[in-house]
Amino acid sequence: MFNRQKNMMIYVMLGFLESGKTSLIKDLLQTDLYEKRLKTLILACEEGEEEYEPAFLAKIGAVVEYIEDEDDFNGDYILPFLKKYKPDRIFIEYNGMWRATKIIEVYKQLCDILFDRQVMIQTIDIMNDETFSMYMKNMPSLMTEHFKVSETIIDNRCTVERTNKNAVRGSIKAVNPRAQIVFESEDEEFYKMKEVMPFDKEAPVIDISNDDFGLWYIDMMENLDDYKGHTIKIRGFCNKPDSLEPGFAVLGRRVMTCCADDIQFMGFLVKYDDWSSFNNKDFIAITAKMDHVFRKEYGEEGPVFYAEKVEKEQAPADDIVYFN
Repeated sequence: MFNRQKNMMIYVMLGFLESGKTSLIKDLLQTDLYEKRLKTLILACEEGEEEYEPAFLAKIGAVVEYIEDEDDFNGDYILPFLKKYKPDRIFIEYNGMWRATKIIEVYKQLCDILFDRQVMIQTIDIMNDETFSMYMKNMPSLMTEHFKVSETIIDNRCTVERTNKNAVRGSIKAVNPRAQIVFESEDEEFYKMKEVMPFDKEAPVIDISNDDFGLWYIDMMENLDDYKGHTIKIRGFCNKPDSLEPGFAVLGRRVMTCCADDIQFMGFLVKYDDWSSFNNKDFIAITAKMDHVFRKEYGEEGPVFYAEKVEKEQAPADDIVYFN
């Protein structure tokens, strides 16, 4: 509509103030990853310590416009900038305190405005590892909103002493299993650090405690081949939906991905010869071998546990699973 480009790429950088959004945008624009001949419009929704210097913008062929009010972040407000600058691509430095879901709303509006081109969007969430735990404790809903809409999540300023990769990965993957997570650090020793699980993945029977269910579940879904063919003992609540074929049930736990209002049941398929001794909501322990196969219940390949033994157990006092 405004130039001859067939496509329009929109790159959205999420994250809270001082997380490193401006630095990442400047770094990307200075690398060969992006063609410098393309005209770039930067929509900055907040101002941090780092600025876009006029000399830098002129060098890379970019302009910046500021959107200070969340209500102004919409297609109608952005339209004059598109007409004025005729950009080939857009970078959005999003305000971390605004609703992350609004990004999708504005993307749809821009698709309508730029109807003669294919509009594509890439969302990247930048986190400061120094504040990760504090924000997850005090602003979990905002953090998880960022995770849900992001394709890539960068955890920067990591250190060997402070960074808990399992907690970071668990918090993210619980709400967005497909997100790519990147850890960044100035310390070379950090990249040599191996993640240590609280259970032995090489044991004859991998015994997962109630407290480790969330951590194991995330690791299992990310690394299915690590568990395929292994014998695992895992505990959870029995669920026998009428829709399942005979011999199958669901083992799962209630999980909290954000707050008490966001609790849901998460489980997986278990195959066993005789479920007649077990009722819905019984807390059970299964000893089973895991495989990942296509099942219509998943709509894709997923974990199926072929149980050798099923036993009733006492449910934990706190039956909620936390992904950290």
